[in-house]
Amino acid sequence: MIEGINIHVYLWALFCGAIIVLAIKAKSNHTKRIEQIAETQRQKENLEKESVESQVAKLEDEFDEVEKKITSGQEHFKILEETTAKLELEREYIEVGLLPPVYHFGDREELKAQIDKCYADQYRVISRGLATDAYSKWEWFGCEKTGAKMVEDYRYLSLKAFNAEFDAIRKTMRHPTYDTAVKKLHRVNEQLAKLGETANVTISADYFNLKIDELNAWHRELLYRERQKAERKRQQAILREQNRNPGDETDDLEDEISYRSSDLKKAQALALKLHGGRAKVMEEKIQKMKAEIAKLENKFQRATSQAQITKAGYIYVISNLGSFGEGVVKIGMTRRLEPMDRVNELGDASVPFKFDVHTMAFVQNAPEIEKKLHRKFDGQRVNMENNRKEFFKVTPQEVKAALDELNVTSDWYFNVEAKEYRESVLIREAMNKQSHEMLAESFPASI
Repeated sequence: MIEGINIHVYLWALFCGAIIVLAIKAKSNHTKRIEQIAETQRQKENLEKESVESQVAKLEDEFDEVEKKITSGQEHFKILEETTAKLELEREYIEVGLLPPVYHFGDREELKAQIDKCYADQYRVISRGLATDAYSKWEWFGCEKTGAKMVEDYRYLSLKAFNAEFDAIRKTMRHPTYDTAVKKLHRVNEQLAKLGETANVTISADYFNLKIDELNAWHRELLYRERQKAERKRQQAILREQNRNPGDETDDLEDEISYRSSDLKKAQALALKLHGGRAKVMEEKIQKMKAEIAKLENKFQRATSQAQITKAGYIYVISNLGSFGEGVVKIGMTRRLEPMDRVNELGDASVPFKFDVHTMAFVQNAPEIEKKLHRKFDGQRVNMENNRKEFFKVTPQEVKAALDELNVTSDWYFNVEAKEYRESVLIREAMNKQSHEMLAESFPASI
């Protein structure tokens, strides 16, 4: 009897549960229908306010904006990946006792490539345990494990000491003191061998020879710089002979024309706002400015023609990270005895920061080389209207590839110092931080 009642209760509870589930589902469906009706109504109202074409155009704009963000994000991600790979390599070097090379902004890309190869070879030998020699078995008070640990410590410390002494010798080496530097390195190797006599640890011949190879690379760079000094004197002699002919004023004339043209545009814009007598006076002033610019342009043409006769000069590729951002360079030429005078002039008043030099290539036909470069990157000009503005949206690596095609060789520097810009950023960040701290201190503690 009791069991029968329990069955009825169970069935009744099951029936009630099913009813509740159906009711909830029905309510949910009803809610969805209401939401669908409301959404349909909203879409209908939107169509009444805005056409389908307009909404599609808006969605396309949003899609383009998202694509731009994705592209920008991919570029930043690529930079982060390259930076991470570089830092990971440096970490691996440090772990085995090999401090990564430190380059200056004045070091050529060719030198960096050579030294990077030397370090890769050295790391490969160190990671295989072949940078030092030692007995494979050695006991300390009868304990082989402790003895092996001491041998490893000796090997690690000897390698670090040898690398540190090498860096000191290399930094004090000059182009005529190579033999002295090699003798010093041999003496260091002998001293470390005496210090490691207890465990019979020495620097291996393979690793020692690799460090000699690195020393040779640094010494070749010193010799190259000495040759460049003599080459620069030869170049200046050629330019001095050329500059005996008058008329080489293209750099200054180009700047003057640019300034005058800018003033003319401002005057023309102002003239549109004036009336009556003032407008007539301004019109006369504009005509006078046009005449002066025409004279300067004629003079520029004559100077350019004269410059074609004196063809030798420097092709420079410079950038200004703080003024124009990354990926923008100026490609120009100068026939001055000291080409950096031209670069310094460009960075004096017209832009807020100084320019960084990527290359300064001396060529026998500077106008022709400059023209070919400008023609090659014509579609990537920053100013598409005024071809005298020599700024291009290209990387130094792209310009180097173009000069390589023209068989023009020169020293390249891809990393930019941008000293003034970076210091300005740091000063601005410090000032902002200080102002935030002062503002926080001005509020009561309860806030």
